[in-house]
Amino acid sequence: MSVDSKNILSSWADFKNINVYIDQKKVLSNININLHYGENTVILGPNGSGKTTFLKLLNRSIYPITSYHSSFKLFNKENINIWDLRKRIGFLFKEMEQRVNNGVKLYDVISSGFSGIFNSRYTNLLSEREKIKINNLINEWDLSNIIDNDFQSLSDGQKRRALLARALVYEPSLLVLDEPFCNLDLKSNYILNKNINKLIKKSINIIYITHNLDSILPETNRVILMKEGKIINDGTPNELIKTKILSDLFNISINVIEQEGYWRILPPNN
Repeated sequence: MSVDSKNILSSWADFKNINVYIDQKKVLSNININLHYGENTVILGPNGSGKTTFLKLLNRSIYPITSYHSSFKLFNKENINIWDLRKRIGFLFKEMEQRVNNGVKLYDVISSGFSGIFNSRYTNLLSEREKIKINNLINEWDLSNIIDNDFQSLSDGQKRRALLARALVYEPSLLVLDEPFCNLDLKSNYILNKNINKLIKKSINIIYITHNLDSILPETNRVILMKEGKIINDGTPNELIKTKILSDLFNISINVIEQEGYWRILPPNN
C-alpha cells in the first residue's frame, strides 16, 4: 500500500497536537497522526521513545493533555465507553502477565476478556454463548491441553497465546499488541507469528510494537518510527526499513536486508 492510498481509507483513531506527561515528564510530544482501517502497522523505536505510551492512549489507560488546539478521537468520538472500546479493539500489553495472581487458571484468564477481572467467580457467570466463544478460542490457539493449569506456571509463549485469546473474545476488528514477540523462543515465536497471520487473513487489522526486525510480519503495510517521544517518520516498509534510516533511529551501525517478505539485521559491511 502506498502512502498516498492511506488518505482514502477511513480512520479509527485521530491524533491532533497530542502531548502526554507522566510524573510531570513529557513522554509524548506533538503527536499528529491518523490510524486507518485496512492497515497493519508496526511501531519501531529505541527504548524510552514513547511507543507503549502511544498504544496506551488507545486503551484509555493514559490520557493526553487537552488544549484548545488538540484533540484525540477513537471511532470519531472524543469520549467513548470503555466496554464499547473493548468490543472494537483487542489489547495485549506486556504488564498483563504480571497482573494475574498466582493460582488463577488459564481458563479464567481468557474468560476475563468479558469481565475485565481475573477471577473464577466471574467465570461462573458466563452465558452459554460466551462459553462457546471461549471454547472456540481455546481450540484455535491450541490451549486445550493446558486450560486448567495455573497461568503463572506457563511458558512465555503459552501466556502470550492465552492473552491473545482473551483479546479476541468480543471478535474485534482491530488488535493492539505491545511487543507480542518479546522473550519468546524460536518455536513460540513461529507459532505466534503464524496465528497472527491467520487473524490478518480474516481481515483483523493490527498495530504492534517490536524490537526485532525479524518479527515484522510480511503483511505489515505501514511503519511508524518514534524517537524521544515524537513520531519522526511514517511510511511503508519499503520506504523506512532501510539501513541508514534504522541506523539513525537506533544510533547504531547496522545493515538491513529483506528476504522473502521478512527483514534481517546483519553486522555492517566493513
